[in-house]
Amino acid sequence: MDNISAVKVLVDNEKGLSADERVKLVDGTDSIYIDSRLDYHKRLARRQTASFVLLVLFALFAFGVVMFANADTFTAGVLKGLVAGYLAALLVLVPKTTKNHSRIAFVISVVKQINSPKQA
Repeated sequence: MDNISAVKVLVDNEKGLSADERVKLVDGTDSIYIDSRLDYHKRLARRQTASFVLLVLFALFAFGVVMFANADTFTAGVLKGLVAGYLAALLVLVPKTTKNHSRIAFVISVVKQINSPKQA
């Protein structure tokens, strides 16, 4: 299997790539575009991790609200406010997590290494 067919197999199997990314990765000529897309997907992968952490914190605060439901008014109000804040943050962040950006970034970096000229 040569480099071109290996790149085509990788690109065809990755469903999260856009049409432009597919064309430019198979061509392998636009290294500036490939680097920018790699940085973009790495940045979104970090955001996915942050939204997962927020989801865990939201679950912990929701558990706290349930456990301290009969606490004084101030404590219950603070906990409910924190839960509402995390829910609002999740509603903003979750739509960005529909793709596995870390996997896409990995595929782009592998294709970049395959397309890079061999050094002696």
